[in-house]
Amino acid sequence: MPERHSVLESHLQAGGRDGVDGARSLRLAELRGWHLCQLAAFAGTDDALRAQLQALAIPALPQDSLMFIADGESRFCRLAPGRYLWAATTDTAMQRVMRELDPAAGCVTLLSAARLRLVVEGAAARELLSRGIALDLHPAVFAVGQFAQTGLHHIPVLLERVGEQRYALYVPTTWAVSVWEWLIDAALPFGYDIGIETASGL
Repeated sequence: MPERHSVLESHLQAGGRDGVDGARSLRLAELRGWHLCQLAAFAGTDDALRAQLQALAIPALPQDSLMFIADGESRFCRLAPGRYLWAATTDTAMQRVMRELDPAAGCVTLLSAARLRLVVEGAAARELLSRGIALDLHPAVFAVGQFAQTGLHHIPVLLERVGEQRYALYVPTTWAVSVWEWLIDAALPFGYDIGIETASGL
């Protein structure tokens, strides 16, 4: 399989900067070593898709459209009726489902090369994201584990709160540089470090 190179490679070498108070209250990173696909049922085949996936030892898909659910090294969310996102640290199970799923029940679309996963972490993470995302990100409203399909810098993204002060952005690869540059500009007052992470869990 060809080696994948990040479109952010040169940007990740730039290093961080101190904020206006001399501190750094943010960390911006790209998360690597993970895989992504979409599972989609056709009209009227959602139950058949679920049944076939369970027969292939894939856990029950979520009914809730707000939260990711975890199962081992895989995580699932429901994007819309009959449409699900599956993230995992390996693509072995995804490839097996692609081979064995009855095409009459649904389809699998690999998205690993089409999305980047960016991490925004730190005491100022919520304030930074609130400057570009028109959602109420207060912890009482946007809980850990919750996700939303939204926009940042006029670009569609999926935002997930993965920790108390940690958020993940699933960004189309085509627009990843634009999103990254927006994040860097918005982070200037707070100060930031830049990093690369390897997914040991999702």
